[in-house]
Amino acid sequence: MTDMKEQKQGEKLSSTDRRLDALLRFLIEMKRSDEPFTDKRAAILLNSVGLGATDIARILGKKSATDISQYLYTNKKIKKNKRK
Repeated sequence: MTDMKEQKQGEKLSSTDRRLDALLRFLIEMKRSDEPFTDKRAAILLNSVGLGATDIARILGKKSATDISQYLYTNKKIKKNKRK
């Protein structure tokens, strides 16, 4: 029987797998951190596991992906500037 990790490496994660990964990361991050969990932090975390702005907006109860895009764009801009 092959290891699940080895099996998944070559495959693209399904929508359900991405959401489960997001849930697990959320729980781990909440346990590790004493800081409050803001929408911005949640959006960045959910995006890091492969969820798009539309899915994140739905999860966080926002009206549209545009409400989430501002968090994700700011995060990408900061990361890009750190690399320079």
